[in-house]
Amino acid sequence: MKSILIFIDGTICDTRHRHYLINSPNEFNKKEEILKDKAVPNSVKTINELAKRYNIIYIGARPNLTIQATKEWLNKEGFPKGDVYVAETQDERIRIINDLKNKYDFIAGVGDRYDDNELHLILGCLSIILKEFEGNWNHVGEYIKKYERKLKIKQNEYHFKGKVEGLARVLPKLYQKYGNEMWDVYFTTVLKMAEESREKRRKEDLTSFEKYELNPENLKDIAKWEYLTREENWETSESFGLQEIEFVESNPNRFVMKITKCKYAEFWKEHKLPEFGYQIHCHADIAWWDRPAWNPNVRFEQPKTLMKGDECCLFIQYIPPEE
Repeated sequence: MKSILIFIDGTICDTRHRHYLINSPNEFNKKEEILKDKAVPNSVKTINELAKRYNIIYIGARPNLTIQATKEWLNKEGFPKGDVYVAETQDERIRIINDLKNKYDFIAGVGDRYDDNELHLILGCLSIILKEFEGNWNHVGEYIKKYERKLKIKQNEYHFKGKVEGLARVLPKLYQKYGNEMWDVYFTTVLKMAEESREKRRKEDLTSFEKYELNPENLKDIAKWEYLTREENWETSESFGLQEIEFVESNPNRFVMKITKCKYAEFWKEHKLPEFGYQIHCHADIAWWDRPAWNPNVRFEQPKTLMKGDECCLFIQYIPPEE
């Protein structure tokens, strides 16, 4: 699980009620005073939402003797559980961060000062700096999700580009030896895989339709299902972000999806082998899209593909009229 570093003082904790004691450290850092601190608006709600997806780590600019009172305050205010670290100086906090970066996988840090940003730079994570004592927490989760999605796209591009580079070295030699027979064997294998997994996929797909309260007999619902499942599975999908997709038509008997940009096509074209990419990716689509597991009455056409030089790819699913 990825982690988020949350700065305490000023970011989630409003300490202003005791600032008049700042020149009397013993009084300023009393447990009784700390427990009077207020949570910054919306910070509790937002961090509890983040805790459902991320490990929360807290760090504060306060002496070590306050750590127990700090933990009690976090609990009292309703913040989710998480490891707590405190240190009075930036140098001490940097030492803590250098240890933490080997212990946790940080996706983001949230603070309210420029030196909080320094900690985030050491971690190599997204840095979110809010206004002290009154930062807008409402959009923090959205910022982190967008950042993580961008990282996922880069990861998918990197992995897929490596696969294409490897295949581009091997496949021309195999094709030179076997010719189109190589594609016949590949396509037959894909069809076999699709058929052998059909019943399992049918059960999974129908369960998914039921979850979203969608009807697999209605292709307008299929458009919704395609969008919802892509969004739901983006974290584990190896293809997430590799295509720019538009849903251009949906009615009960017909669904059309257009792909205007495709990394699959771009990478194969870089190696001057788009015809190989077509056989591996585009031609094999029929195995999954024609007579799909969730409704064998649905047919599939693919009149355009970027691999073949068209301006877009078109995926068309339709229910033929009854004869």
